[in-house]
Amino acid sequence: MFKNFGLDEVTLTDHDFASRRQLVKKYIAEFDLNRLLHTFKLNAGLPSDAEPLGGWESPESGLRGHFAGHYLSACAKFAYGDQDQALRRKACEIVDIMEACAKPNGYLSAFEEEKLDILEAEEDRKVWAPYYTLHKILQGLVDCHLYLHSPKALVLARNLAYYVKRRMDKLSHWKKDGILRCTKVNPANEFGGMGDTLYTLYEATGDRQILALANQFDRPYLLHPLETGADVLENLHANTHLPMVLAAMHRYNISGEDKYQAAAIHFYEYLQGRTLANGNNSSKATDYIPGGVSERSEHWGAYGDLGDALTGGESESCCAHNTERILERLLEWSGSVEYLDHLESLKYNAILNSASRSTGLSQYHQPLGSGVSKTFSGPYDTFWCCTASGVEAMSELQKNIWFRSGEALLLNAFISSTLDWKEKNLQIIQESRFPDGLLSTLQIKAAGPAAFKLILKEQAVAAVTINSVPQVLQRENGYCAIERVFADQDLIEIEIAAALHQVPLPGAEHLAAVKYGNVLLARVGQAQQASFVPLFRVEEEEYTVYLDVEGHEGRDRPFSRAQDGSAAYAD
Repeated sequence: MFKNFGLDEVTLTDHDFASRRQLVKKYIAEFDLNRLLHTFKLNAGLPSDAEPLGGWESPESGLRGHFAGHYLSACAKFAYGDQDQALRRKACEIVDIMEACAKPNGYLSAFEEEKLDILEAEEDRKVWAPYYTLHKILQGLVDCHLYLHSPKALVLARNLAYYVKRRMDKLSHWKKDGILRCTKVNPANEFGGMGDTLYTLYEATGDRQILALANQFDRPYLLHPLETGADVLENLHANTHLPMVLAAMHRYNISGEDKYQAAAIHFYEYLQGRTLANGNNSSKATDYIPGGVSERSEHWGAYGDLGDALTGGESESCCAHNTERILERLLEWSGSVEYLDHLESLKYNAILNSASRSTGLSQYHQPLGSGVSKTFSGPYDTFWCCTASGVEAMSELQKNIWFRSGEALLLNAFISSTLDWKEKNLQIIQESRFPDGLLSTLQIKAAGPAAFKLILKEQAVAAVTINSVPQVLQRENGYCAIERVFADQDLIEIEIAAALHQVPLPGAEHLAAVKYGNVLLARVGQAQQASFVPLFRVEEEEYTVYLDVEGHEGRDRPFSRAQDGSAAYAD
């Protein structure tokens, strides 16, 4: 029902969002491509004397190459959104090098093909998510085609898809089921968003072989129970299955098969019972493996029972980015205001909050307990999955503020930004200091009269004036609206309604977070001098999100950091 504007139609002009986006853009622009693609060249037998990257991109890492895919997607989105020719050239240079690294059979990666042989033989052991990494590379190439119209990227993407199809075609039904069944905790066979990206590639090419391949990544063990309304999320690895739901939604949009829509809608219902106050999800599994990732992070527990979820490893940043995409697609199906509220909460409290104020780089986990602190990626020695997804998230940070539906314009968040509504030949300049102030002004710039309906969330608005004249608002289904002919220099003033309120932790109601409107607050400082600030502005300070509202501070568990996933997924 409501769709995002293009990345080239919205410009951030605030301090909090725009500054972090700019930091990552600078990081992308200055990144040495020789280091980025060092392991691709080595795998292709090409010479490279570049200094290797560290962390999950080191030459020994099973996940090497994943960051290059996200980087290419980010490069393409920054180049498109900002019309940045230098980044366009950089993206094209990456594609040129990848073309040189691609094998005649279409295989393109930073790790050897034998990893896929091992996956097929062992199913979920002695590898670390090879199809996850191939997905990131494939998505980067597809994004280069979508945003920069690169024919070479499209050819490489298609050839890689054919390579995967030839491998899959050789496997029996049960072998495919084995390598794509990710039901164990700490899964080593996670395959990312292969299905979703292949559906996008099908839409770009019309190639039904690619459509058939995409279908193979829609796994019945997850989707069939969800179709019928069964909650099967407990003990699953969260960011393995969020992309599966995205693929199911994509399949419904292509084929109209109702069962895939039903699966996604039921999934969101069950996800809400595992959602924290920042709008994100993931923590410990119910049946965890001691010492493994599942003991503290990355998984889903029981519905409505988050009492032991504040482990220090809760709220994986990758999950926030994929949950945001699911909500965007739900909003295209239905205009339910709850999706918009969830999107706004995620945007402030898990997307923006994932990024450092000083570097723009991402957290892996986003702790929400008592006496916790943040840890961010380093520029060249970390490269967690969330480092990579975080870089891409900053390249599209301007989305989910403004939406459109026919002649209607929806404002979802009071974030200073400029909308270039090309179809209407007008600009709208929003200036807002929220959450530091409760006024947002919209200035219309138009060549002539422009008729449209401006839609706002009812609970977020106290009053609206146009050119100082109070407006009577149409109210329906959680929205309020003004429909009229707008003129150049019209000034719309929105008095924002925001109140402090508690958000109890499901399963432990003595713990509650505090929100101001949809902005999550953190308590910072000693108890006698404690102040509350937006969580996304905390950087180095120790802080607390979920407070013991019954005053029994002794029940707060001491904070310790959760290790990153590499310890559990090492080859």
